[in-house]
Amino acid sequence: MSSFTTASKLFRFLLPCLMAMSGIAFAADVVITSEQKGTEVIALGYIEFPCVKGDPKASSSPPGTVLVDDLHFSGRFNVRFATTFDTSTKTLFKQDGALAYLRGSYTLEKDRYTLDCELVDIDSGTTIIKKHYEGPKEQLRLAAHQFADELVYQLFGEKGIAQTRITYVNKRSTGKEVAAMDYDGANAREIAPNKSINLTPIFLGAKDKILFTSYAAGVPQFFQADVTAAKSAKVFVSAGMNSAASYNRMDKEIAYASTADGNSEIYRRTVDGGKATRLTFSEGIDTSPSWSPNGYEIVFMSDRTGTPMLYIMDRDGSNLRRITFDFSYCGSPVWSPKGDKIAFVALDEGNNFNIYTVGPEGKDPAKLTTNSGSNESPTWSPDGRHIAFMSTRTGSPEIFVMGADGSEPRRITFSGGNSMPSWSDF
Repeated sequence: MSSFTTASKLFRFLLPCLMAMSGIAFAADVVITSEQKGTEVIALGYIEFPCVKGDPKASSSPPGTVLVDDLHFSGRFNVRFATTFDTSTKTLFKQDGALAYLRGSYTLEKDRYTLDCELVDIDSGTTIIKKHYEGPKEQLRLAAHQFADELVYQLFGEKGIAQTRITYVNKRSTGKEVAAMDYDGANAREIAPNKSINLTPIFLGAKDKILFTSYAAGVPQFFQADVTAAKSAKVFVSAGMNSAASYNRMDKEIAYASTADGNSEIYRRTVDGGKATRLTFSEGIDTSPSWSPNGYEIVFMSDRTGTPMLYIMDRDGSNLRRITFDFSYCGSPVWSPKGDKIAFVALDEGNNFNIYTVGPEGKDPAKLTTNSGSNESPTWSPDGRHIAFMSTRTGSPEIFVMGADGSEPRRITFSGGNSMPSWSDF
């Protein structure tokens, strides 16, 4: 029996609840989930989406292909492809353990698109989930992402990441510019280029507002830009250099490193105004803060004991404790959205930077990358199932994405000189 067809009692139990909550008509006998050591993977069939009106070449990415890529990327689905649905196709789908399949169609006329997507019960032919999308032609890819996220939400009860974005730094001959792209590397574009050195961009919660450190005004200060805007604006000015911000969406605050008082220390303040609160007081360098998902704690890097290591403190600077010990260098910590792990960079025995995770109590460190070259700047997907990072394994710095356990690394940029990724919220 396929590993994708193990016990399906969970979905039978939840089916009436899903019907009541969503208002979507589910087939009464549909069972399309599985349980496998606590990790659910659903097998689905997929019938190629035809373009029923207009020129399919008008879109560089067929929506069905985008949808299937999203489902594979999520790690939640095993999808088998076919061009038509017939008896032999049905047999192949069911051999994989699939109890439902995807079908749909789209149109491309003038500057508009339509997209129809369905999840269908293999045996009864009953539609389980059905969605219709339409809009400007350039948003066809987005519609496919929307249906992928709809499937994740309806079948797993969690938000999908197909509509999220990643911001990063792209090195140009004129400087280092802030850029943004879809989570899968598509639609890459520069954000308010200023021909200066720009570093450590982050999203301010959602996927539209970006905060970054820029040398555009001389001393590094924080600037803010909109993904769709051509200009950026300085957020606030303080003495010294401001860098390495982390956003706390619970209280709309940032934690950041600043030399406002001479030494690099950790501060916090609201993004839109207010007075900065200094949190650390050491003779060493304190930098790279990252908020816990509940906004109560901050992890950061400090060399206060001589070697850069990771520390955690409460949001007011109290209850300080060290969590890494058995390394020669640790940096770039980032707290997982679920709060159970902290990803960070460490220098290993071969003098290579690699990405590790560790529990907030300093337990169970795990090495995630082993390739040659440097692997740096980890950032979590908002569902905590993936980590994006910079790697020089192919030569020039590029952005890669891997599973939260280090599995299936996937390169998503190809232009060279790409670094410092940061993933948006949902």
